[in-house]
Amino acid sequence: MPLRSEHADTVTTLLHADDGTPLARLRLREDDGTPLAERVLPVPGADLAQVAAQARHDLAGRRLTTPDDALARALVDGGLRLRRAATEMHHDLAGLPLLPPLPAGWSLRPGGWDDDLAEGLGAAYGPEHPDGRWQDSDTKQIRSMFEQGDPVPPLAEASARVAGPDGRSAGHVLCAGPVPWTEDDCAWILNLGVAPSAQGLGLGRALLVHAMHGAHAAGLPRLGLEVADGNHARRLYDSVGFQVRARVLAVDLPPLG
Repeated sequence: MPLRSEHADTVTTLLHADDGTPLARLRLREDDGTPLAERVLPVPGADLAQVAAQARHDLAGRRLTTPDDALARALVDGGLRLRRAATEMHHDLAGLPLLPPLPAGWSLRPGGWDDDLAEGLGAAYGPEHPDGRWQDSDTKQIRSMFEQGDPVPPLAEASARVAGPDGRSAGHVLCAGPVPWTEDDCAWILNLGVAPSAQGLGLGRALLVHAMHGAHAAGLPRLGLEVADGNHARRLYDSVGFQVRARVLAVDLPPLG
């Protein structure tokens, strides 16, 4: 049965069984050419095997994300691969920690992109990183944000690069906000990384706290992010007061035929 909006004035879409029975709520959008079916949440009492089968038919060719572990298991039990497992975390921007001092010779600079940053993040996101290697497409997407504001422009107040005594960029935090994939006014950390040669100096914490203060200064009440399972940065987010909001499990649905 065709997908349709739950109400005329909402972005929520309903997935139906062939007899018209509602099975799940979700949001449809596209991210950098990838069609997404986001936050797929079965309606109470729905049969998960039926939800999984209908999703594979009506949402074929999309990347499905869900906070529902049981639905993800049903899809995997049906022969699909769990592409990514992550946790969505939020920080209500009240009682912010103080900005930590930077090591001598280091400084925070406005957000942007350069070859040094590309080299550093390429080294930080190696083959063992939970999100995989840094790709040319990652660089392309960040450049597009800064140059065309696509898919969203950076939030200047909350984004920054960190530069060493030699003036070269060694890490950054990239934020946007408000963003269209959340249901409330929320700033979002799209990327936070420090080159391996500069790790262990507290630069990641400095960038994160800068983003928190910048999002607050921009008038946004919360800062959100996703952290993949196995990413050691989770300890940093916990330490400054980020709270778990939901699981985010992603499965690529194959095209029909």
